[in-house]
Amino acid sequence: MKSEIERRANLGYAEFEQKYLFGNKPVVMTDAICGWKALLRWTPEFFKREFGDMKFTIDDNKKGKAEYKGNSTVELTFVQFIDRVLASTDEDPAPYFRNRVLHETFPTLKHDVEPLPEHFFPNWLPESYMKKSIQRLFNRGAQMEIYIGGNGGVFPVLHYDGLASHAFLVQIYGRKKFILYAPEQEPYMYPNPGQVNVSRIRDIESPDLSEFPLFAKAEPMTFILEPGESLFIPGRWWHTTKMLTPSISVSVNTVNSSNWKELTDFVCGPRGRVRQTPKRIYLNLAGAWRSRRDKRSRRAGPSPA
Repeated sequence: MKSEIERRANLGYAEFEQKYLFGNKPVVMTDAICGWKALLRWTPEFFKREFGDMKFTIDDNKKGKAEYKGNSTVELTFVQFIDRVLASTDEDPAPYFRNRVLHETFPTLKHDVEPLPEHFFPNWLPESYMKKSIQRLFNRGAQMEIYIGGNGGVFPVLHYDGLASHAFLVQIYGRKKFILYAPEQEPYMYPNPGQVNVSRIRDIESPDLSEFPLFAKAEPMTFILEPGESLFIPGRWWHTTKMLTPSISVSVNTVNSSNWKELTDFVCGPRGRVRQTPKRIYLNLAGAWRSRRDKRSRRAGPSPA
């Protein structure tokens, strides 16, 4: 039986934490970003007008469905790109401008996406760590990313987010279809041995069941994210998207005590497969310290977002 996504207004943090964050359950929040300026300003025409001369390279191939790390790149201005987005169709979708760090790509737009909802906290990814390689990896994972695409465009892979992090996907403009699969369905996802959070199945709408027969057993949660809505996808939930109109959205990844064990296993390998390593020991200690800190902070009163 296919499950339905819950849509919630006025979702308080305590209920979110218990039912969804620690309950490992997706939810759509319909009013979490109602104060964002981006909802009033960000349209394809806005980006064309404000950033029209900006040049960038982007993956582009037949039907705009590039591989995860494609090698078919073109240089476009934002005027050229937005024109393609507005002309995008199912048969000939525009390339997908995705996973770009918002504050680096469009630094003047930082204040359009503030304040972050309290549900996005605590987030341990942007914090300082003694091991600088860990800090660089986690800090990059904490950056807000922007996505702009056209009707018919898709995210090129079925995946769960790196570091086994939670994902908050916020729809600013347009409509986007999401397809989610719960972690217990991972045996049907055919993870790539070289990139365990990415499926080998490239087209879930027309999968090759002779190559991936178990995928026929997978039961998706499918729904549409509307402008102004925020989607919480817990760590290890497989997902992909398809745009139904010109679309603008942003994402934020988070890690805290609810998924620190999963992050540690993602970075170090599944527990039991390898011995305790210095990296795993360090991450266990770092997580335990932050968990105690958050509990003390909660007893002292709510933390500012």
